[in-house]
Amino acid sequence: MTLHDMVAQAASLHSGRKAVWFDECNDGPPTFYTYATVIKHAMELTVFLQKYCDPQGRCEVGLYCCPGINLPSWILGILQVPGAYCPIDPDAPPLLSAYFMRKSNLQYILVENDKIKQFQTSHVGWLSHNSSTIEHIGLTLFQMNQSSTDVNLQADNVKNKFEAFKVMDNSQLGNTVYPEHLKIKTSEGGHKDVGKKCSLAYILHTSGTTGTPKVVRVPHTCIVPNIQHLKSIFEITQDDVLFLASPLTFDPSVVELFIALTSGASILIVPNAIKMMPVELSTALFSHHHVTVLQATPTLLRRFGTHIIKSTVLSANTSLRVLALGGEAFPVLNLWKSWKHKENKTSIFNLYGITEVSSWATCYRIPEEVFSADFRTDFPVPLGSPLLGTTVEIRDANGSAVLEGEGQIFIGYFIFFILLRYFSYLTFNNVLVFLVLFVCFFLVLASAKQIRVTL
Repeated sequence: MTLHDMVAQAASLHSGRKAVWFDECNDGPPTFYTYATVIKHAMELTVFLQKYCDPQGRCEVGLYCCPGINLPSWILGILQVPGAYCPIDPDAPPLLSAYFMRKSNLQYILVENDKIKQFQTSHVGWLSHNSSTIEHIGLTLFQMNQSSTDVNLQADNVKNKFEAFKVMDNSQLGNTVYPEHLKIKTSEGGHKDVGKKCSLAYILHTSGTTGTPKVVRVPHTCIVPNIQHLKSIFEITQDDVLFLASPLTFDPSVVELFIALTSGASILIVPNAIKMMPVELSTALFSHHHVTVLQATPTLLRRFGTHIIKSTVLSANTSLRVLALGGEAFPVLNLWKSWKHKENKTSIFNLYGITEVSSWATCYRIPEEVFSADFRTDFPVPLGSPLLGTTVEIRDANGSAVLEGEGQIFIGYFIFFILLRYFSYLTFNNVLVFLVLFVCFFLVLASAKQIRVTL
């Protein structure tokens, strides 16, 4: 099962329902697409990409755009090729974008038509003369020119310049999963592309908080369990409205988009600038669109300010049914007592995870009794239980499991243990795939700070 398969199933059941809302939060009315329209535009892009991209190569496509009404269709259009999308932020420093495009080894970039001049100016020498435009949905496809010596020298210089911006100790450099590392020899002496075998969904880079950012290639098999389990935990229905709070370069955006679009629910998208305007954003979310599920960072929540949080977000009559915070330290419980109206029914969740484990690894629901006046709040909020397909262990400096006390968190995929258990039933070719997974899992355990590789 893939992300786009799940969306197609939902669209077949809810073709006439509103799938995407885009609100510019100005004097004009918001626009919307039904599920049928989203799928139609996605299929047009899929056919376009199948025509102009090399059918023999790996279809990994950069997506240089801002949030808009067409965004879900663009992502689905790439996935259906089948291909993987790699979001590139037009607002990011050009040197940083260039570094990641080079490290991701992208051959094609889809550029929003309104952003073509900005892209060409920011990345001179990176584009070949081959480009094709699909006007109907506002994109132009550029082929990357990575054979140029000037471009390769520029990419090498980018890394040196970028390292000046690292925010923490860089004594342990991150690893990038290069395409050549995703190939294994077969019995016939050729090579098998594990990336194709795993059916990649998207390519992101880590934040760089623990060293040089890493490029992470995520297959459908890793992110789909996240979507399925969180849909169940949050009890998502076709009547829900979710907000695309995260930028595309932050993997919770995948969760926000696909929890909505695989459930027959609606996803609300606003311009990036509106996310920095608390009054306009709260009005759009809770007065105009009645958002029911909000996944966000604590920073975004705090940006509303105490008054809006108390009077709107967590008021007695708020539309918000689920508030899930992750990506940063969870706010202390004393704050929640001051924010949450005593008659508020919003369910509060603490999410924890890193990009290498395909968004979230654990989830914890804050018990309602915590918000009562006489409940102690001087204890830390737990990370919660592992999500579907994820295994979490606490280990000491010697690598031994810790049942009580302190240690370091190790996160991995349960599928590894399934393969290990049934090793005797694997065919020769599957054994080769298993060995690649084993090496990757060893690299995971070899890092005490964070996971190094995700296939």
